Amino acid sequence: MNVFANWEQSRVSEARETVSGVRIGHVNLRVTDLDRAIRFYCDVLGLSIIYYGPSIGLPTVFLAFGDYHHHVALNWFYRSDDGPKQLHDRGVNHFAILYPDEVSLAGAVNRLLGYGDLIDDARDHGGTLSLYLRDPDSNGIELYYDRPRTQWFDSAGELVIKSEPFDVQKWLKGVWAGTANVAREDPLPLPGGGCMTAQ
Repeated sequence: MNVFANWEQSRVSEARETVSGVRIGHVNLRVTDLDRAIRFYCDVLGLSIIYYGPSIGLPTVFLAFGDYHHHVALNWFYRSDDGPKQLHDRGVNHFAILYPDEVSLAGAVNRLLGYGDLIDDARDHGGTLSLYLRDPDSNGIELYYDRPRTQWFDSAGELVIKSEPFDVQKWLKGVWAGTANVAREDPLPLPGGGCMTAQ
């Protein structure tokens, strides 16, 4: 299916380069039936269970292709009443953007703070450091980076799973202090700049 009339219209603006190595890291889904969702994503789509949270009382399962910590997170949302399910009970919780290193994530957060106070939460998950926000249409987004793989697992070889809040400003100061020779990125331009729309 061709959306653009010609190749030039389909090209992303070269005025602002994307940081090398940044990519979509995972998607976090709300599901109403965890077992059914596991069967679908594993048996039909070919993912494998990397971490099974119900074994320790967490209603979350991490799935991946290969040995990454997760490409899909399934979260079961239980409602105690017998009323009809609401839209927020299922669907996309958030999608995640993976930055190649801590400095790249700090640059993105610096631009985000220049745009406005959009950060809802900041969490140290052990193997990853994550910040959560909502876009102007209230879609959930996670910005994160992976710590070195040697820090993903404990001494028994189990995947480290935690959710500890951290101070964003303190973290940024630490990153910048540790990278004194790396120039800070300019704040994100206000809406209307940076992206090219198809004509």
